[in-house]
Amino acid sequence: MHAIEFETDIQNGVVKIPDEYAHLKNRHARIVVLYENTTEEESSSVKQFGIDFTSVKAPSLTAHDGVEYQRNLRDEW
Repeated sequence: MHAIEFETDIQNGVVKIPDEYAHLKNRHARIVVLYENTTEEESSSVKQFGIDFTSVKAPSLTAHDGVEYQRNLRDEW
């Protein structure tokens, strides 16, 4: 497998392959798209996918110190 890299604009869902890579026409390729977020996109993606677990309390773990609990488990062996 070979890799090439170039920058281009996506227009109406179409990526134009530069003429220097014309030999790639009618070939199968795996495309990886890297793009930079705008500040508006970053804030909306955090709102969409950000999950806040700060209010979740696990009753089985709140009664123990986590480090001490792990040490006790290790001592069982």
